[in-house]
Amino acid sequence: MVFCQVEKGLHKMLPVGGRYYHATRFLLKNRPVQTFLARETGSDVAALQCQYDVIVVGGGHAGTEAAAAAARTGAETLLVTHKIETIGQMSCNPSFGGIGKGHLVREVDALDGLCARTCDKSGIHFKVLNRSKGPAVWGLRAQVDRKLYKQHMQEEILNTPRLTVREAAVEDFLISEPEPEQAGKCQVTGIILADGSKVEARSVVLTTGTFLRGMVGIGLELHPAGRLGDQPTVGLAQTLERLGFTVGRLKTGTPPRIAKDSVSFALLQKQTADALPVPFSFLSNSVWIQPEDQLSCYLTFTTPAVEQIIRQNLHLNSHVKETTRGPRYCPSIESKVLRFPGRRHQVWLEPEGLDSDLMYPQGLSVTLPVPLQEELLRLIPGLEKARMVQPGYGVQYDYLDPRQLSPSLQTRMVQGLFFAGQINGTTGYEEAAAQVRN
Repeated sequence: MVFCQVEKGLHKMLPVGGRYYHATRFLLKNRPVQTFLARETGSDVAALQCQYDVIVVGGGHAGTEAAAAAARTGAETLLVTHKIETIGQMSCNPSFGGIGKGHLVREVDALDGLCARTCDKSGIHFKVLNRSKGPAVWGLRAQVDRKLYKQHMQEEILNTPRLTVREAAVEDFLISEPEPEQAGKCQVTGIILADGSKVEARSVVLTTGTFLRGMVGIGLELHPAGRLGDQPTVGLAQTLERLGFTVGRLKTGTPPRIAKDSVSFALLQKQTADALPVPFSFLSNSVWIQPEDQLSCYLTFTTPAVEQIIRQNLHLNSHVKETTRGPRYCPSIESKVLRFPGRRHQVWLEPEGLDSDLMYPQGLSVTLPVPLQEELLRLIPGLEKARMVQPGYGVQYDYLDPRQLSPSLQTRMVQGLFFAGQINGTTGYEEAAAQVRN
């Protein structure tokens, strides 16, 4: 085994064969083996552990908060994720907070969570909603630069003491007899990875998001995926069923992405950010961006022609025809048209980043075939010349009935096994993060 020379600091990057790797990865013949990030900075790469106090499966918004929280309590913690580079990825909307959800972000921050201060380091449009009403119902919201958010979240995770990150797929659990006089028919004692290796732990936290037997749908086409371009988690879903858990299906979706230079902004209603941005975190005196450098959002509306094209093509949309239920706050434009006929619906065009050339049409989650999505976009004022860079798509995935959990989110059936985030039916980054912290 050939180890690379490690420089001080987790964020130094080491060039190997024309590519760059985190300096704390170890290499075998100049290729990264299953990624292992040392828990300590320095010039030595720690030996690969096979036993931890806590294992967190999944590096999304619930997983990062769970892993950081466990490590900060003194537990030796392992975060297992399919890809290191997707830790903290904002899979859908480029924003945090809003009415109700802004409160959740601040609750997470009060418990020393990560997402609030990460937003303060990466937000590009801060606004307090409901200012005309009392402070109790104000809703802090921020448009967030996707790239910056992921970068800062990864910096937090990779610099957290007692936290190891490993790139691998989890296929099964290590199970043993239950502890006497405690609820549960068995207890989890670790995980089995896709390569057959075993890692022991006293507790395992599943934060698998939309990846449990995830299927992505566009029109009548369905493909196995937890997110566009990422493979689903199948073995673990089968394990949960085998253990006797009640498993259901949920669906959600995401809008198409639009090229910024193809939008006619002069035809849209402009919403500027607050002149004095309010930070999410109680630890932040101010946000990172200067008020005058914040980007604006733009409002437009659907038209009767949009409703017509949706109604005429429902037979080409398997996602809408499915009886699978969706979480509350992510309705598709198809479901809004069917539920509220004859109305126009808001579409907010939101920037995805300071240097991004994409706009995110909030409120236009759609799963029609790609040509129909392009046609639909051009029927909306301001988007007559819109160029679609990525189509909208739907995701169907397994979730576990949360009535199988205790208030601590530990399963009643398997001791030491916890569920958090979308696996419990939550929707939105804020709910996933807050569920872990609360």
